[in-house]
Amino acid sequence: MNVIEYFDRVRIINISSRKDRRLETVEEFTRNGFHIDDEKTGFFEAITPTEGNGFPSVGVRGCFLSHLGVLEEAIRLNLKNVLILEDDIQFSRHISQYGREAIKALEGLEWDIVYFGHPFEENSNLPAWKAVDRPIHLAHFYAVNGKCFGKLRDFLFEILERPPGHPDGGPMHYDAALNTLIHKNKEISAYYFTWNCGYQRPSRTDLHELSLFDRVPLLRPVMGMLRRLKAKNLRRTR
Repeated sequence: MNVIEYFDRVRIINISSRKDRRLETVEEFTRNGFHIDDEKTGFFEAITPTEGNGFPSVGVRGCFLSHLGVLEEAIRLNLKNVLILEDDIQFSRHISQYGREAIKALEGLEWDIVYFGHPFEENSNLPAWKAVDRPIHLAHFYAVNGKCFGKLRDFLFEILERPPGHPDGGPMHYDAALNTLIHKNKEISAYYFTWNCGYQRPSRTDLHELSLFDRVPLLRPVMGMLRRLKAKNLRRTR
């Protein structure tokens, strides 16, 4: 069983206007033998607010609300678990092997949140789930177990109700919210897999102000082409 088949639902967060990211993600899934059927595995239309409401940017708030939206859908459908990806996912070139090993090691493990993708590069000969012992500044490829749905949802709503800079955690990036929950609640069982299963694909950001090259209409296609070339090269090395 592969990493996509294992979960009750797989949701890929995508802003409707980012057809480029959607197409590249479909290609990424197809390239690795994964199927998007729009039922068990499908895209979740990202929430796109017009105001930041205390978040670092409008895009950061939209990202936060979109992950929360996937969680609320999982609760409504009474799922056992959900795998959540962002639309800049780039699977490891070893995803077939790494994914199988990750799922095999997950069986019998008591878990709440698990990261298949993370920023750590560990020299590990043996694949294993390690307890999260430091912040993970990414949320592009992770899963939440059903028994944690309610606690995570409630925590996210608490963040939405607090002002910026609140000592218990006000509006923040979504990955920071996960880190805060894990740090403050020792009963949360959070792990990352030592063999990194997925990375972020080079792509124009939706979270903060664009660079000059992405703002100039004549240069934007050039930047897109360069990012695609970079992504192609990265597929050979990681």
